Amino acid sequence: MDTGVVTAGGLVERSLGRARALGLLSELDAETGPGATTVYGEPGSPVPDAAGPGVAEMASRLEASPTGYVLFRSHDRAVALLPPFPVPQGGQADGWDTTRIWKLMSRDHFLGVVLMRLGRLAVGVFHGESLVSSKTGSRYVKGRHSAGGTSQKRFQRIREKQAREMFDKTCQVVKQQFDPYLARLDYVLLGGERHTLGAFVKRCGYMDALAPSTVDRVLDVREPGLRTLRACIATVWETRVLSAGAA
Repeated sequence: MDTGVVTAGGLVERSLGRARALGLLSELDAETGPGATTVYGEPGSPVPDAAGPGVAEMASRLEASPTGYVLFRSHDRAVALLPPFPVPQGGQADGWDTTRIWKLMSRDHFLGVVLMRLGRLAVGVFHGESLVSSKTGSRYVKGRHSAGGTSQKRFQRIREKQAREMFDKTCQVVKQQFDPYLARLDYVLLGGERHTLGAFVKRCGYMDALAPSTVDRVLDVREPGLRTLRACIATVWETRVLSAGAA
């Protein structure tokens, strides 16, 4: 396993890509120990109790995870996974039960990705980790104005109009890209600047129907474009791992 980084609470924290995360699940299957239990928590679910080494220190992170968590614990060890996609159903099991998280992680989901900052956009559909359809584009949006008075108000009106045009163009691209896969889309992920994305989602009515499948996390993207779109799939599949106790 990777060594990871030790946090202030004494936990070891790691970030794993899809293949390494599946490898970790295989290891956990073989390592279950005395008193082992598994807790599947949907997004926002509280940790049932703090039993197990490091669980109390993990609890706030697990409960705040936008995708929920899977907590494996025994008398001398605890490992928690914050998966890339939402845990579909909560529950507890005896032993270290990886069945549901393995199914979530191993399936080649259809994923819709929307990357946007004011002035640039990139929209794509992935099957597993392969980009199967994409469209990028740009539209000029004025930068911020430092002057005051009438000049600034006029500038702000122009900027807001250009932003609305950018949102409308992006909405049209999203519809064109997603419609052929709409019945198969498992999850939708957004990336870019959070405030801009929030304004876009409010204006684009097409996103309303996608709300149940939209993952509540924002990908950190600086420059939307085809290269960035291709590269972001590694982050889309990223799993955060917290562990404490025996190695």
